[in-house]
Amino acid sequence: MRVLIVGGTGFLGGAVTRAAVTAGYSVTVMTRSGEGVPPEAETLVADRFDPLPDLRGKFDAVIDTCGYTPDMVASLAQAVGPVHYVFVSSISVYTDKSRPGIDETEIAQPATDDDLALAAKLPRQDRCRGELYGPAYGPLKRSCEEQAAVEFADQTSLIRLGLIVGPEDNIERFTWWVRRCDEGGTITVPAPLERSIQLIDVRDAAAFLLLCATKQIAGTFNVTGEVITLGEMLAAVIEETDVPAIPEVLPLKQFLDAGYQPWTDLPLILPDDPTVAHMLNVSIDGAKGAGLTFRSLKQTVRDTLEWDRTRRDIPLGCGLSRDDEDRVRNF
Repeated sequence: MRVLIVGGTGFLGGAVTRAAVTAGYSVTVMTRSGEGVPPEAETLVADRFDPLPDLRGKFDAVIDTCGYTPDMVASLAQAVGPVHYVFVSSISVYTDKSRPGIDETEIAQPATDDDLALAAKLPRQDRCRGELYGPAYGPLKRSCEEQAAVEFADQTSLIRLGLIVGPEDNIERFTWWVRRCDEGGTITVPAPLERSIQLIDVRDAAAFLLLCATKQIAGTFNVTGEVITLGEMLAAVIEETDVPAIPEVLPLKQFLDAGYQPWTDLPLILPDDPTVAHMLNVSIDGAKGAGLTFRSLKQTVRDTLEWDRTRRDIPLGCGLSRDDEDRVRNF
């Protein structure tokens, strides 16, 4: 099996690359820098905004982890020709996430002309940074899906990915909870503990991407984990860290009144917006039917903990500090 992985050195792409190498496939990683590719894989130094070399006939499947605009998909398709194409999209494509359990038939609106214009204005070096697209991110991903369907027809796996976590996490929303529990003490937690949480170990997501590529499983799939509660997640983290930690549950309004924002200051806590209320509670029946499997949450916690304990000198890019927590308590 000859696999091209576009963006194969990032958090998700790196996990896909390692899984493909371990499986014994012939792996080529396309990267702009040429750095970070394991020695068992070939390195293709290329920028998808430049004319790409002729890659037709060289691969059986392409896994694209960093496509954000339709022109990125079109240029890659022109270079690789008719292969099975696995495109990493996002559950952000869904326009209305106000109901639990939405599946792949839910309405997903493509990008508007304004969204495309915004994307075109981004500096070239920033166009592979999804967070910079803001509210246009979801619609642009949907337009990428539509472009993929045109370019690759029935040879397309569209992966609507949820929140990925685990070792090497560069998103850090889950890692913040692991690190904070490992520090022990009293932890301020926004109520309610019954709120839904849905996440997937990056290695399980990578395994499903590779399965779709090697088995040429066409279709559209929500890919994330089983739904659990915030309380269940917190209990699992506290148990695995084995450090005395006591959750102090406070009303979400108290955090908001103190000036802290959901999702960034409060990792995994969604904004009080009905249109995103169930972003972490979507149906994954289709993906499970196609072969998606999971390791245990405790295993993910253990591996994340082991990795993060080697890098405690690196501050995380989200979450509250101890001073922030004291401020919330006293607000």
